[in-house]
Amino acid sequence: MTKKFLGLAAAALVTLVTATVAHAGFIGRTLSAEYFYPDLSTPYGPATVTPSPFVVGPGSETSINVEGVTTIVVDVTDTTLRFDFATILAAPTWNSMPFNGVVFNLVTGAPLSLLSASIDPSSTLGGLDASRVAFNDSQVTVNWSGLPYSNGTFLLINFASAAAVGAVPEPGTLALLAIALATVGALKRQKLPVAGRA
Repeated sequence: MTKKFLGLAAAALVTLVTATVAHAGFIGRTLSAEYFYPDLSTPYGPATVTPSPFVVGPGSETSINVEGVTTIVVDVTDTTLRFDFATILAAPTWNSMPFNGVVFNLVTGAPLSLLSASIDPSSTLGGLDASRVAFNDSQVTVNWSGLPYSNGTFLLINFASAAAVGAVPEPGTLALLAIALATVGALKRQKLPVAGRA
């Protein structure tokens, strides 16, 4: 009986020490993307997103075609969103409305746990600042209403996530801790001999 308790406690503690923390960010999550215009309650019919939903991983995740004249390739890393604009128009400007842009929704995976967003200084989509990026644990919106762009324009948004600030234990890790503590408590109550003692 003693060996069984000790084995269980040792296994739980080893797993606890080597367990990973909950992942906060985009990698591994499934997101959907949809274009909205002229406001956040109106999906824009002449815009298609392929594929949607998608799993965030290596390489570009999805492509947005707006009215057959502008294509936006979206690449998502763990802490960034990058948009590369290609257009056949000479000098277009996004129509100025309450919302003209893309909405990403979390489909599966743990909450995003994003803390802040900033526009990378290398971005070439002028006029877009962090006030045009909104997010919560299940959604990110990017609004480029009224902004000019051209073929080759790109936007890079950097996100800070809770993982960079503090580790969040996985529920399984907490369960292992509870098992380990219960086993140690049982050993103390039963006053069972510990290996190595006479």
